[in-house]
Amino acid sequence: MKHDARTAALQALLQVEESEGYSNIVIDKTIRQMELPPREAALASALFYGVLEKRIAIDWALNQFCKKPVEKLDASVRELLRLAVYQLLYMDKIPDSAAVNEAVKACRQVGKSSAAGFVNGVLRNLLRQREALRWPETGDESLSVRYGCPVHWITFWRNSYGEDFCRKMLESLAVPPFLYARVNPLRGSVEEFVKKAAETGMKATPVESVPGAVRLEHTGSVAEHPLYQQGWFHIQDLSSQVCVMQGEVRPGMRVVDVCAAPGGKTFTAGEWMDNQGELFAYDLYKGKVGLICSGAERLGLTCVQAAVRNAETPAFSPEPADVVFCDAPCSGLGILRRKPEIRYKKPESLRELPGLQKRILHEAAKLVKPGGRLVYSTCTLNPDENGLTAGVFLKEHPEFTAIPVHIPAGMSRAVQEPEHQFTMTPFSCGTDGFFVAVFEKKQES
Repeated sequence: MKHDARTAALQALLQVEESEGYSNIVIDKTIRQMELPPREAALASALFYGVLEKRIAIDWALNQFCKKPVEKLDASVRELLRLAVYQLLYMDKIPDSAAVNEAVKACRQVGKSSAAGFVNGVLRNLLRQREALRWPETGDESLSVRYGCPVHWITFWRNSYGEDFCRKMLESLAVPPFLYARVNPLRGSVEEFVKKAAETGMKATPVESVPGAVRLEHTGSVAEHPLYQQGWFHIQDLSSQVCVMQGEVRPGMRVVDVCAAPGGKTFTAGEWMDNQGELFAYDLYKGKVGLICSGAERLGLTCVQAAVRNAETPAFSPEPADVVFCDAPCSGLGILRRKPEIRYKKPESLRELPGLQKRILHEAAKLVKPGGRLVYSTCTLNPDENGLTAGVFLKEHPEFTAIPVHIPAGMSRAVQEPEHQFTMTPFSCGTDGFFVAVFEKKQES
């Protein structure tokens, strides 16, 4: 089989569908393995993410012309149809004939020759009636098709946060997220970085309310950018940087990150510490710990000590720390714009998460010394995983008190919540959906 943008997108989509891998990791790995040139790699990414984001609308259109429901088609045939329909409906620069012909040709290349006629017929029929398609105009099905969000999450957000919040979150899904990074002060100042970035063609705009944060544009491949390789910055959404701010870490402190991978909060904490003190970064998997180690080395953060550790049932623990960060495993409903595959998860698959989070937070509390801080966070928008978990923690741990969250200028609360909690959203903060709660352990009397 030839290696081009369409076959790369097909293989990546099949992998996400079958193994539920993270989209960014899957497509990047596929592109590297196929050794696609930059132009083909860019098209592969556009096709891959486009199908994931528009899948509900694509399937709705396909179901108007398929006798068998799209979900019941052979996996390869289904993804080939989705790729073709995405090109027909959303990519003006690709000729209709090319989209159809390439889909039919790909059927034969992946061993599905018997489906070639079916694929050709469905796509030709859709082309003929494309302008006459009558999309849903009312109700949650209309919102689902328009914004690419399953009805069950629309209902969930409406019931959890109200109609206004739900509508604004859906509208935010149509807006590409900003790419934020953090400038490494061990390499130089933000001003120096902005100048160096401009010399490479990359635009970096400082975020005044979050010291060290910049918004990046025209980056190209971040991992291959010389300033990235030289350790001048690491990628981190503004919400995560705000989270680390709540720890008020300083040079010389002992800090622990109990669920650290891929390392963003660890790196930011180490930079706030001016690389002075002890910073323990833990994760459950050896491979992820390796990523933390390599990232710390690239940034020159020698204070970081990374190791494998189970945050739920730890076999060992460091000495009590001044600050403990607990970014618990979560449903990820705040990062649907970056990882669109998450939106297709079923609500029932997430029911065990609040219990896991409470257990991890309970263990993390043991690592905080008197007078120290515990910062709990998630990248989801689910009251059960956020405010409810934080509230239960305070009730079960009277040795902790609530500490008001510091909200940077330009950000606002999206929901009514206690002062020690802060829910960030794309429409209220310009960030990913994110939650943070801050606690302090009482001094021993």
